[in-house]
Amino acid sequence: MRILHVIQELGTGGAERIVLTLARGAQEAGHEVAVAAAPGSLAGELEAERFDLPYLRRRPWRVPFGALAVRKAARAWRPDLLHAHNPGVAVATRLGSRLPGLVSVHGVPEEDWSAAVRVLRLSGMPAVACGPGVDSALVEHGLQPMATIPNAVGAAPEPGERVADVLSIGRLVESKNHELAIRALTDLPDIALGIVGDGPRREALESEAQRVGVGDRVRFLGERRDARALMGAADAVVLTSHAEGLPLVALEALASGTPLVATAVRGLRELLTDGRDALLVPPDDPDALANALRRVLSDRRLAARLAEAGRRVPGAGSDDEMVSRYLALYDRLVL
Repeated sequence: MRILHVIQELGTGGAERIVLTLARGAQEAGHEVAVAAAPGSLAGELEAERFDLPYLRRRPWRVPFGALAVRKAARAWRPDLLHAHNPGVAVATRLGSRLPGLVSVHGVPEEDWSAAVRVLRLSGMPAVACGPGVDSALVEHGLQPMATIPNAVGAAPEPGERVADVLSIGRLVESKNHELAIRALTDLPDIALGIVGDGPRREALESEAQRVGVGDRVRFLGERRDARALMGAADAVVLTSHAEGLPLVALEALASGTPLVATAVRGLRELLTDGRDALLVPPDDPDALANALRRVLSDRRLAARLAEAGRRVPGAGSDDEMVSRYLALYDRLVL
């Protein structure tokens, strides 16, 4: 089978890394894979042909240009199946080709679900939810997904360099809410926070760290290819998002055996059980986050118990089932 993935870009986000995992898994199973995407930092890891895709930037007038790029890629490469990623790209994909296909929904901000479902309906492509949180959001807004195939990550690497006591990993954008971790640090003297990732809010986050008096204890590390190894060397990983689909960072932290403290928002509250495999705190409550971090940093028995249970969370340490379920779904759509 020839599978063409269509995604906005090959940056460092979770959806992009899922594309790489699915591409490798399909190739190992004997299929051929290509990707239509704008270039990005992960493009060098793609061992498949890539076709350019223009940036849509959530602008409807750009969709025809995306559709034209998909049409050109489909005519040049002649896939059997199209796998789009996220709603806007699904519309461009379906306008560009009528080949069998599906769209993976990786999550949107909470306030955008109504609009996302409208766009998914417009695309006419069957939707696959990346986890139970996304599944419930789609159903709540009137769209029944074709399937729910939870995200997953492979085995953790050996622990790497110790760069901070606590790590916060993700793009420096508003939805990741790194400010919460910075503010929590004011109640955690002598604790250093490492922020791994880059994005448009870096300057604002640096200013916030200085404003609340913890600038000397917040280390902005930029994009790191060894982020998973860094997790294994930290005492805790914190995930402060306003909303998620099914975040790979959470699964990677669990797989590494590093205690995870996360906000109890969609995508995380379905994955994690407070007090069993992670500690969950209300969003936008720096005091609660500081208290939870204090618990895992000071109570080694609690940290060890969370780490042990975290490794048993489905998808934390093996992506074989995710890949096999997608391949089975491809077969159903093409036959």
